[in-house]
Amino acid sequence: MFFIFLILLSCIPICVGITILVLFKKNKLSKIIFLFLLMVSFWQLDVAFLYAYNLFKEETIEFFFKLFRFGSIMIPPTIFYIGYTIVQNTLPMDSKKKWRFIVNRTTVLLFYGFAFVVYLIGWSDKGISRIELIQMDSNLFYFPVYGELSWTFCSNLLLFVVSMPICLLISLNVQNKSIRSFLICFNIFTSIGCAIGILNMFPSARLYPSSIALLVYAISILILSSRMHLDIVNNMNKKLNEQKKFLFQVIDLNPNYIYAHDENGRYTLMNKSYAQLMGISIQDMIGKTDCDIQTNQFVKEQIVNQEKDIFKLPEKNFIREESITAASGEEIWVQTVKVPIHINDSSALLAVSTDITERKQYEDEIKFQANHDALTGLPNRRMFNEDLTILLEKAKEEASQNAIMFLDLDRFKYINDTLGHDVGDLLLTEVSRRIGMLLKQRHNCADIYRLGGDEFTILLPHYNAEDSEAFAKELLEQFKNGFLVDDSEYFITPSIGISIFPRDGDDANTLIKHADTAMYYVKERGKNNYQLFTSEMQQHFYRKMMIEKQLRTAIDDEEFELYYQPIVDVKTNEIIGMESLIRWNNKILGQVTPDEFIPIAEETGMIIQIGQWVLDTAIEQNVRWQKEACRPLKISINVSVRQLLEPKFLEYVRSTIENTSIDATYIVLEITESIAMYAESMIEKLNALKELGISLSMDDFGTGYSSLSYLNKYPLDSLKIDKSFVIGMNRDDENKALVKTIIAIAKQLDLKVIAEGVEGDEEYHFLAEIGCDYVQGYFISRPLPVTEFKEKWIAVGN
Repeated sequence: MFFIFLILLSCIPICVGITILVLFKKNKLSKIIFLFLLMVSFWQLDVAFLYAYNLFKEETIEFFFKLFRFGSIMIPPTIFYIGYTIVQNTLPMDSKKKWRFIVNRTTVLLFYGFAFVVYLIGWSDKGISRIELIQMDSNLFYFPVYGELSWTFCSNLLLFVVSMPICLLISLNVQNKSIRSFLICFNIFTSIGCAIGILNMFPSARLYPSSIALLVYAISILILSSRMHLDIVNNMNKKLNEQKKFLFQVIDLNPNYIYAHDENGRYTLMNKSYAQLMGISIQDMIGKTDCDIQTNQFVKEQIVNQEKDIFKLPEKNFIREESITAASGEEIWVQTVKVPIHINDSSALLAVSTDITERKQYEDEIKFQANHDALTGLPNRRMFNEDLTILLEKAKEEASQNAIMFLDLDRFKYINDTLGHDVGDLLLTEVSRRIGMLLKQRHNCADIYRLGGDEFTILLPHYNAEDSEAFAKELLEQFKNGFLVDDSEYFITPSIGISIFPRDGDDANTLIKHADTAMYYVKERGKNNYQLFTSEMQQHFYRKMMIEKQLRTAIDDEEFELYYQPIVDVKTNEIIGMESLIRWNNKILGQVTPDEFIPIAEETGMIIQIGQWVLDTAIEQNVRWQKEACRPLKISINVSVRQLLEPKFLEYVRSTIENTSIDATYIVLEITESIAMYAESMIEKLNALKELGISLSMDDFGTGYSSLSYLNKYPLDSLKIDKSFVIGMNRDDENKALVKTIIAIAKQLDLKVIAEGVEGDEEYHFLAEIGCDYVQGYFISRPLPVTEFKEKWIAVGN
């Protein structure tokens, strides 16, 4: 029975060793201590077999005794191995360098090697010669009889004497207080246990000391390990508490709103920012739900619906934007991330909300800027397109009529060019304000938009054609009074185009295009009016588009031709010059009149290229005729304002004169009264042309915008009375008086007078009587192509 007791006793160190492995998660040191306790268990097993005299034969007992002596012999090198492990894994680098020459892998192997040799000697007769049965009182047990090499066992004790101080000194250098305390006590109790175990060498001790030493080892190591583990746990708890405290400080200092709910919606955590936002202290909110805090029933129902399934989400749920009503009543916009946290059978919801109120306001501002005109504050083209799309979708559902109105300010470009963009901007602001007031007072369902520049659009829901025309008339009335800008009054008129849904189109693009078409139709017919879209307009603008397309290749395809109409001296009835008049015969469109294609060329800028062709062709033709005629004739060439505004025009004229070697005095450039819009800048350029020797004539005088004050400033040589006055002289005394007045003014300004459109003998003689200098018209000759003109007028001149 005592044998079984000793066997069970030998299991105690193994159990303690396993406990240490579990406590310290099988770290390196715990594994070596487990090895040490395993050796202690083996030591106890060899003693246990010495008490098995009545269970086994003597030879069997001797075999197991020698076998398990491995444990007691390997204890000293294992203690040295513990010291080596401390050096490698626990000591700081400077201490590790100090011990590396004494405690290293080589010395560990030497210690184990020497112990193993001692163990092998124990198997020989010179080590242990035999075991003998001893009875002391009632105790009966075997005891070893040592041979002549028994001193080797004593030398193995020297390994213990060397290992223990070294291990103790190494332990003193450990910086971790808990580990250092554990190792020092371990060394002390190991020394005590070993000292007790040495008494086993005396038979009188009856082999009890090894059992006592085993208990000392096991109990002391278990107590020390538990104590160290408790210290580690306490230190970890202390650090966790410190970290928790730090975390709460960080959460409280965080400007974001942080809070947590349990699965019942009760608050379990929140920071000061969130508590201040809600206007309730943290203590008062912990343990309560949002429903407990909220008094608004509608808000309570929203909260229940939002939180109902939140805990079922497998991962974090991003809520892009949500609003929170602060205790102050202010609405705060936040971006919230809510994270369901599942721990065992319980769940929690952590939320972090970032205040994005300022960003939202900025986004709203950006959105407003993106959808509104910066100058007038009116909705812009983008919002117009969106609103029009919505309006048409609604109109299709309701089967209602709606009107789209395009409004463009007439001659606004001239105001910008002459008065400056600042005045133009102020005028646009006043126009938008006045229209806005009209809509607010009498048409509050309508909306006005600024598309850009001087273009506006108005959406008129539920307006038919009749309603739209009535509104357009009201709108025109608003422009009869001037607009006060910087204490000055300016007058401006609009051109208005209207399209009706669904009559003029059932989609936004078509309606916009048709309203724009109607507006340009008004501009072409005198401006300051309105027009509903008609299909005829579409045909008109299709032809206009075709004219523009064909114009681009007309010069290259040699489709232009110059006709010439003679200009005759009234006193001598002789030709003194001719006017060059362009004609265009297109292979697709046929004959296109100048009245039709010249305005398009002006709009598109192609008049520059066409004008250069006319200038070159007319001058070259005149040079050829000068060589053929008895005397040279003047060639009159029409020049548009667009050409005169071209920066390189003057240089081009100079170059053409030099290249053709023509005398510039035989060139007459006919300009229109529209140059009055650019009076100051134009006078300088006209003077430069005069310096080249060129004559200047004011064409179509009486129909344009020039004033007498500017007329005196222009370096003109002649005036050409518009044919509309000359043709009607015989039927209208006012026209006759007007022609007399123009001639009288010209004489006062020392200008020659040319009357165009003379179609009869009566007009011719009347003009001669009142002092007109030159005439041209069908009475003299219609415009002729080069060959016919040469035959009729140049050959005659010879």
